[in-house]
Parts: sequence; C-alpha cells; structure tokens
Amino acid sequence: MFKISEFAKLSQVPPKTLRFYDQLGLLRPAHIDPQTGYRYYTSEQLLVLHRILAFKDLGFSLDQIKGLLRERISSAEVRGMFRMKQAETQTMIRTELERLRRIEARLEQIERGEADDSPYDVVVKRVEPMKAITLEAVTARSDIPDLLDEVDAYMRRNGASGTFPRIVVWHGCPECESNIQLEIACPINGDMPETGRFRVKRLPEMVAASVTHISRPDLDSPVSLDLGRWIERNGYEIRPDTPSREVYLSPREDGEGQYVTESLMPLIY
Repeated sequence: MFKISEFAKLSQVPPKTLRFYDQLGLLRPAHIDPQTGYRYYTSEQLLVLHRILAFKDLGFSLDQIKGLLRERISSAEVRGMFRMKQAETQTMIRTELERLRRIEARLEQIERGEADDSPYDVVVKRVEPMKAITLEAVTARSDIPDLLDEVDAYMRRNGASGTFPRIVVWHGCPECESNIQLEIACPINGDMPETGRFRVKRLPEMVAASVTHISRPDLDSPVSLDLGRWIERNGYEIRPDTPSREVYLSPREDGEGQYVTESLMPLIY
C-alpha cells in the first residue's frame, strides 16, 4: 500500500484533494492507521480515481459522480460518454475557430477602410460564356467549402482529373436573413450526366471588374471595398441583372483553406 503522499505522486492529485474526496465518500483510503491516522491507498484505487477525474472532465458534479460510482457504470459506457463529449468539443472548437476567422476578416475590412490606397490591381475584362456543371444551394457562406468538395467528388466520379477552377455565382437572397442563394459551377468541355443535385448550364458572358487576391471561400473578403472604390472612381456602374462571381483558381499550400481567387463584378459596359 501507499502513503497518501506516495499515492498523490502516483496519481498527480494533491493530498488535499484526496482528503476532500475521502470526506465526501468518493474515495476512501484502503486503510487508516488507528494510531497515527495515516491514510493508505492501493494501486487498484488509481482506477477509481481515474474514473472520478474522467467524470469531472465530462462536466459532472462531485455529487453526481458519487451516484455514478455507486451505479458502477461500465467502462464501455464511460467510453461512450467520452466519445460524445469529444464530438461536442470538436464541434465547439470548429465553431469558435470559424468565429475567430470571421472576426479577423472583419478587422481586415475595417483596417482596409481606413487606408486610401489598395494593394490590388483592378482590370476590366470580358468573360466568355462557358458550359458548366452547377450545384445550386441556399446556404451559409461557411458551408461553401463542403459544396466545393461535393462538386470535386462529382467531377472525379465522372472522369475528370487534375485540378479545375470552381466558380461561386452569387445570386443573393432578398428573403433570406442570413443565408445566400448561390451556385457552385465548374467549367466542362463535353457532356456530364445531370442528377437531382447537378445541372448542366451555360454561364453567360459578361464584362466585369476583375481583381485577383488570396481568400477563403467561407469568409467575406475585404477585396469588395477595393472593387467598390475602383468602380466609383472610374465612373462604372454594376450590372443589376448579372450575378457576381468568385473563381477559386488554386489552393495555397501554405495557407489553411486559402485560394488564389479572382473576384468578378459585372459592369454596365
């Protein structure tokens, strides 16, 4: 058996905590010396202590843990609880990371707004009509990467290889509060089978203000400010009946989820 100081060293739980667990009836010492009052523990009690700590990590109170220990929850049930908690925590982390990225993007937009110069060159170009496979959705911008992956998988299932540009056509959604109506399009040369999700369409030609930059598909880009300023300063008007587009040309190896992107704003020309 181990003295409380030895057991504390083995378990990395302070003696004060072990005494508290004894008072609560969570973890009684295996033996208490009647003359000295010293507490002694066995190695098997490490298993009980680990279970107490596991339940604490799952968010249970000490009173709840006391009841769970009495019920003798099986190891399989504890593993199931941890897997559920793991999934919840992973979802929370992803949500908070997305929130952080949105905050960073908004900060960049604010900082860009305070500067008069633009790091991007805007040009006017004619975009030729193109045949494309398209996937329509009313969704949040944060879902665009999953839609891009879905289009990629469809293309490869139907014989496409290598890398190909993916186009987001922004239709807008006046009735939506937070979602956006959009199409994910991928240019094709020949024929592709249509499904309930995928349609073959011809994207019309347009004249557009074009700017190439680095962006993430799931985040608003501050480049819209540069486009807006350039259009105003050069006396152009945005064509109201033609959706804007973002063309994701190639992923950056050194940037998480970032792409070389061409933003296209249709102009009356």
